[in-house]
Parts: sequence; structure tokens; C-alpha cells
Amino acid sequence: MPPEPIQRTYAVIPAGGKSVRMGRPKLALPLGGRIVLERVIGALCQARIKHILLVVGPHVAELAPLAEAAGADVLLLAEETADMRATIEYGLHWLEEHFHPGPEDDWLLVPGDHPTLDPAVVRQLLETRAADPTHSLVVPTFEGRRGHPTLIGWKHVARIRALPIGQGLNTYLRQHAAETREVAVPSADILCDLDTPEDYERLQRSWSG
Repeated sequence: MPPEPIQRTYAVIPAGGKSVRMGRPKLALPLGGRIVLERVIGALCQARIKHILLVVGPHVAELAPLAEAAGADVLLLAEETADMRATIEYGLHWLEEHFHPGPEDDWLLVPGDHPTLDPAVVRQLLETRAADPTHSLVVPTFEGRRGHPTLIGWKHVARIRALPIGQGLNTYLRQHAAETREVAVPSADILCDLDTPEDYERLQRSWSG
């Protein structure tokens, strides 16, 4: 087993949305014997990410004990956030208060509705970052399309907070192309989101088949 990296890597799972298109909390949906959230946290644990934080809105507070049982820390927000970026920033602030990350540390932005998260992809991002420290933004791609998760150097946190209101992380990545390294992976699973009932049915078929 490879040695622990000198820098620390945190994972932030934003769960502040209302799952409007799904019609029910999608992170609590069962999939292959476990709920979606357990699958995401489990994949991060398999990739040896020690500090995993779920940032959860008050309307889905029932996810908090499930995340803790799966091995994650939980930040339960007192009120709903305006968008995903705001949810993420609450999580980054919580990590700063509890773990005091340094500029050499990294964090993973991990969508909670990404049940096909592959520990091997996470490890590949970490290995790429360790081998190429000049690129502090590392994104997986499949056939030229960017997917999840994204590995981000902690030095970017202050810059992300300085973004104009309404701009998200995708805008930030486009603005910092010179610091971004794309990593081609062999699976289209990095593109998989769980947004609609049709997405869920498709995943259930793929798990059962």
C-alpha cells in the first residue's frame, strides 16, 4: 500500500438542493442494497479519504445520521442556501474551523448524486496531483467530457469566495485553465448524475443487470 501523502485531502459533499426533479431526497434512494449517500461515502473511504464532510440542508436533516453512520462528518445548515456554491462555501469554512488546512492541502468536490463514484478514479486524481504539483485543479474526463469529482488545491478557496455572486465552480475552472490538469479515465461513470426518476430507473437497471 502506498504511503500517506504529505498533504491532506478533504472531501466536501454538498447536499443543499431540494431534488425537485426527482420528487424525493435522492441521496436516500436505495441502490444495490445501500442508499446513494452510503455508496458515495463508501467510495471515498475506499480511496483512503479520511476527512469527508456532508453539508446538508435543513429540509433533508434525516441524511445526517445516515452520513455519520457511513463514516462522514456532517454540517447541518440552519437554513437553505441560495445555490450549490453557497453550500460548498459553508463546508469549506467548517473544515477551516475544525482542521485548519494549509495551502499545500487539497479538497475534493464530490456531488452527492454521483452513486457511481469510483475509488480508482479518486486515487488517480490524487496520484496525478502528487506527481504534477504545478496543476492544482485536477478533473477527470471521458472522451473529452469533464466529469466528477474535481480535486482542488486549498489555495483556491479564497479565490472561489471572491467570485461574483451567481458564478459557480465551473466558471472558476474555466477561468483557471492554466492551472487545470485533465485526467482521462476509462469509464463513462464519471459523467453520471442522478437528477430525474429516469436517471434512477436507468441506474437500477444497470445495477441489477
